[in-house]
Amino acid sequence: MRARQKRRARTRRLTIVVTIAVIAVSLIVAFYIILNNSSPYQSYVGKPVSASVMGALTGVSDSTLSAVGKPVGVSSPVKISGSALTSGGKPEVLYIGGDYCPYCAVERWSLIVALSRFGEFSGLTYMLSSSSDVNPNSPTFSFRSATYTSSWITFVAVEEFGQDPNTVVQALTSDQQSVATQYDSCASTGSSGGIPFVDLGNSYAVNCGAQSPVDLSGGSWTHVTNQLGNTTSDTGRLIDGAANTLITAICNIDGHQPASVCNQSYATVTLSYTPSVSHTILLAASVQRESFDAPA
Repeated sequence: MRARQKRRARTRRLTIVVTIAVIAVSLIVAFYIILNNSSPYQSYVGKPVSASVMGALTGVSDSTLSAVGKPVGVSSPVKISGSALTSGGKPEVLYIGGDYCPYCAVERWSLIVALSRFGEFSGLTYMLSSSSDVNPNSPTFSFRSATYTSSWITFVAVEEFGQDPNTVVQALTSDQQSVATQYDSCASTGSSGGIPFVDLGNSYAVNCGAQSPVDLSGGSWTHVTNQLGNTTSDTGRLIDGAANTLITAICNIDGHQPASVCNQSYATVTLSYTPSVSHTILLAASVQRESFDAPA
């Protein structure tokens, strides 16, 4: 009897020790995952963009953009046709994205560089893409609280989802959903619907993922802005090159104004483009993951 009691006691002790060990290992693994998926820059999210970062975004020189032109690897807005998309009597550039979206994260850099040639932003805030998606914690911006003023175009931005892809923070209007339904498609993959989506006056559209295959994950905003004026940096060239295609498309829809921008060589890059196989695969993945109906 005593022997059986001792064996039972030893079994209970062993069970307790094993249980504690399993819990401890689970906690260590969970902490490791959280630590590696977190970003040291998370505290900046939602705060106004600093003057230095804003200056770098809006201050890419004409000579830099002209030297970059349209690099290999950058896709152009595709030609579409329909009734002119206007707002306030000016051609409208409509952007639909989400804070969590890593491909939107890249596209916003080029959009801001391009749009800054035609007007001014205020109220831009720092943002990081999702920590659990591809290219996690990509430094970017949010248009959610931003305003944009221009004499030539109107910019309308909808950040449909927050950092949580399942949380809708800005709903599309029926007109915006109609535009997205009609023009947001990716012929090369047979898919339709996705973010980022940019409609430029119903004449051109970015509708098949980010224009440039840049991985910004884990970096800082300052690190990226330092690349924008560097023509030997792949990151800078691809972001600036995508901006050049957007500038060209905007010049084509707003009567080539202002002349100081639209007469530059970077505002006349070719907008016809056939994606490379690797770029097509990347974009196919972006459309598959970033759909309007079922965000990843």
